[in-house]
Amino acid sequence: MQTKKSSNLAIALIWFTAAISMAEILTGTWFAPLGWQQGLIAIVVGHFIGGSMFFCAGYIGAKTQKSAMQTVQISFGEKGSALFSLLNAMQLMGWTAVMIYMGAEVISILNQTADASIFPFLTLGLGILIILWLLLGFTKLGIFKSLSLVTMFLLMLWLSIQVANKPFIAMDVAQNIKFGTAVEIAAVMPLSWLPVVSDHTKNSETPFKTTALSTLTYTATSCWMYALGLGAALVTGKSEISQILSLAGVSVIGVLIVIASTMINTALPAYSTGMSLNNIFPQLKVTPISVLTVIVGIILASTLPVTEYEHFLFFIGSVFAPMIAVLIADFFVLKQHDVKKSVDSVGLGVWFVGFVLYRFLMTKGWETDLGLTFPVIIITFILAILVRKIAK
Repeated sequence: MQTKKSSNLAIALIWFTAAISMAEILTGTWFAPLGWQQGLIAIVVGHFIGGSMFFCAGYIGAKTQKSAMQTVQISFGEKGSALFSLLNAMQLMGWTAVMIYMGAEVISILNQTADASIFPFLTLGLGILIILWLLLGFTKLGIFKSLSLVTMFLLMLWLSIQVANKPFIAMDVAQNIKFGTAVEIAAVMPLSWLPVVSDHTKNSETPFKTTALSTLTYTATSCWMYALGLGAALVTGKSEISQILSLAGVSVIGVLIVIASTMINTALPAYSTGMSLNNIFPQLKVTPISVLTVIVGIILASTLPVTEYEHFLFFIGSVFAPMIAVLIADFFVLKQHDVKKSVDSVGLGVWFVGFVLYRFLMTKGWETDLGLTFPVIIITFILAILVRKIAK
């Protein structure tokens, strides 16, 4: 049976779609206390760190022709990878809730008199649209999806021009953000896609080229969204997406396009949640689990302050930074390309040390100008090599 190969353009489009996100723009607004120059440097440095890990994860999948969770089995065992499937499902549910919240907030622009009591109905309406998209097959309605993305690109370009042509004003912020923290927040966004990237690169005929193009597309577009959020916050003095779009003069049509794009983007983490849980429980069908994920997202978006997700981002970093460090050490240095154990206790042990180290340093407020992800990856990488050699 011949596996269907994916074109580089199609794969790049997937990652362009993933990066065009209200969540990424909102995250960019957090960098405003640093100012434009320092904020932009933090965005680029963080994305370079996270993007490098994104490339490694995608390249491993492309070379071995394995999905993301199958590549994780190389370092942690067939059953050991279930832990990361579960953690990935949790973070994807979180992203689903964040995106639904963002979409509902943008919808509220259309009705300036709307009060908080109708917000749950807005999240419900958007959630129903996402569920319909999933039930229609997720990959169908290609023309609608393409038109929405093109229009979304033009809208973001227009917003970028508006931001570039306006002077910066003082922003009223409750607290400052450290440069290292900003780098960490930028690095974590590419890290959040590590358990997904190989699902899209595994069928490539040109592993390096496909992975490099995917990495460049996602990181460049994500940097753009972060920078747009940073610039918009400095121009408007506001950090709320709805206020930024409203003050920028976005029309009703533009807001509707944002809603359509949010609907498309939210289907990706919802569907990936189904795939992750299917890796643990093969008897579960992907589509029903994806629909259930959206329902959970609706509930979370309606009841919790999901826009305050800084600690959620740090949790992602603490899980996936040491995970990819162990996998890189095994694959590139120790040349371990096959699954050898059901549960690899050595790999899991090293990962746990990296996880605890990240959480400990974070609670103590210790960080470098390169954030926490970079030093934790380096330490975990070296530890993985040493422990593997000793354990032989």
